[in-house]
Amino acid sequence: MIRYIARSKENIALGAIMSRFEYLKLADAVAAEIASGALKAGDRLPPQRHFAYDRNIAVSTASRVYTELLRRGLVVGEVGRGTFVSGEARRGNAAPPEPRGARIDLEFNYPLLPHQATMIAKSLEGLERPEVLEGALRPATSYGTRAARTISSEFLA
Repeated sequence: MIRYIARSKENIALGAIMSRFEYLKLADAVAAEIASGALKAGDRLPPQRHFAYDRNIAVSTASRVYTELLRRGLVVGEVGRGTFVSGEARRGNAAPPEPRGARIDLEFNYPLLPHQATMIAKSLEGLERPEVLEGALRPATSYGTRAARTISSEFLA
């Protein structure tokens, strides 16, 4: 008979969800450790579960902290090995947060590929006709259009 052996005797309440500012403060604290040199490039961070238990937070919150550190470029994750402090020059600098509720300025939206303008024009062909535009703007169902199902089935056959 196989018995389950708990790795930790502590249980964190599932309702212990931190607000956005609380988990960002925790990410800032780890970022400060990296900036001060307490954590050096190549140092391995504890697994998220241990990080959570050590700080008495939910594992989901620890995951959010690690994700924020990854977004800032302070750590790198390697599947099966763990999370390590990044050796990049921008260590310790917080990446600017993504704007919320702000308009997106497309004024400087330049094509990246040499023939991208031609490719975009080709993909928009026919949309000047109202019936084609109406079909493109119609809400899609979970099972797709008949044309999409036909093309998919031919591709998979």
